[in-house]
Amino acid sequence: MRAEQFQIGEIDVAAVRSALAEVGASGSVALDGFAPTETIALLVHLQELSGAIAAVQARALVHLEATVKEECRRREETPQQALKIARSEASKALKQSKSCAGQSMASCRRLVHSMPGMLGALARGQVVAPSVHRVARTMGPATPEQRTLVDEILTAHLPHLEGCGPEEWSGEAERVLHGIDPRGAAARHRTAKKERSVTVRRSEHGMCTVTARLTGLDGARIRKGLSLAAEKARAHGDRRGHQQIMADLFADALIGRGEGIDPSTLEIGVIITDRSLLAPDHADSATIEGYGPVPYEHVREEMRNALTSAKDDPELAMTLRRLYTDMEDGQLVAVESTSREFPPALARFLRLAHQTCRGPYCDANIRQNDHIVPWSQGGATSLDNGNGACVGDNQKEESGESARVIRDEHGKRRTVEWTSRYGQKVRRRGINFDPLGTGSRILEQERRRDHEREQQRVQQREAQAKQAPDQTPEPGHERALDEVGAAFHRSFARIDPEVFADLELHPAVLLSRCDQRVLRSRRIDHVFLRRRSARRSGPPGRARP
Repeated sequence: MRAEQFQIGEIDVAAVRSALAEVGASGSVALDGFAPTETIALLVHLQELSGAIAAVQARALVHLEATVKEECRRREETPQQALKIARSEASKALKQSKSCAGQSMASCRRLVHSMPGMLGALARGQVVAPSVHRVARTMGPATPEQRTLVDEILTAHLPHLEGCGPEEWSGEAERVLHGIDPRGAAARHRTAKKERSVTVRRSEHGMCTVTARLTGLDGARIRKGLSLAAEKARAHGDRRGHQQIMADLFADALIGRGEGIDPSTLEIGVIITDRSLLAPDHADSATIEGYGPVPYEHVREEMRNALTSAKDDPELAMTLRRLYTDMEDGQLVAVESTSREFPPALARFLRLAHQTCRGPYCDANIRQNDHIVPWSQGGATSLDNGNGACVGDNQKEESGESARVIRDEHGKRRTVEWTSRYGQKVRRRGINFDPLGTGSRILEQERRRDHEREQQRVQQREAQAKQAPDQTPEPGHERALDEVGAAFHRSFARIDPEVFADLELHPAVLLSRCDQRVLRSRRIDHVFLRRRSARRSGPPGRARP
């Protein structure tokens, strides 16, 4: 790549950028004449292009940081000063604040150095940039080795995470990290708990945005309390919107205006495994209803507080229910109903199993339970035909969308496929509560298939060798070269049989006459040629010798 000309090989990237800028600024006659299907295809290609650009940008940011640090080292400046200079330069190049540029640089560093699978998925357009960088930020407290393991599991889960938004990608990464390092999860939670904060920022047209960084359970209580109070007000005839009522109640509770909400009526669902309760060394992450995964220690601490304070506060109670997950994909399983309305137990179960809206790429809270196949078309009220949804995705038929359940060979529901009016298809599953276990099984299956393919190749080579005519080489020059080549092959095979399985015979025929005489006389075993590779091919991902 020549930076001054902005070229990559034979491709003039500057010319491509200028052409796209012209189309974006002034439009195009060809674009104006596109049919809906052609416009959709263009959008898909542009999305893939943006992913490739984001991956290149990540590598460029990491390279900028490395080169600035090297130059500062030659100037005998401190590493802290070098980092500030790199962030300042990235801030100007990306047109971001230094804080945002520093966060981008940190997440890009984790992707480039420790998470090649996620970076490759971004470059190929399999994952969007916000989801990838959200995963990288989640991996901030982890070690490079842990990030690599999480990256391997998430890469194996790519087909299962299709249609997920950034929130669910982050939750999946956090569950995997928790399973890899359960003890560290408690320490990470204690550290994050020290960063509790509240910020108030100006918004548009005289409004503001209030952000509070709290523990997961407190956040779930606030959200559910406001949501239930808003639904109650709507049921009594309040004409304000659901979100408007929640915002007003939030302000009333903080500044002492109005009656506020009654927290004693709240019921917060938490999913935690028996391993987390009884064997903390092998604990999994817990999941709070409507919030997502949290470290198991956070829930254990709240459970202990509930047990010790139950005598003083009889309205505070802890109830345990037994849930089961599917062994194959970690999703919760339940029973069906014969009514059109989802019964309270089944509706609650769907909220626990899905956590957020199951619409494509949507992370909104679940407001309604949707029949995948509409009731009017014979759809059953069951777990297999139920989806937690926001208001917009629950009205999929009005948007020209349809959905259907995708089952495996045993008839079990595995995912839901959404289809738009113009034929775009996206699949999205329920929450996987055991990503580490399912990811390990997927990787083991891939390793087993690779081993079987290798065994088939060996058997094919042996069969071809048996079918070939038996030619006994004549003594002399060719026979000597063959013996030398065989010895070369055997010696390297002892170093690493897997890497050198496809090693070619020694290219002694290309040697000088002197070297050939020395080889035939057995005074030396091998001659290594500079700039010559003896290996033909090998397993993908392994470096050449």
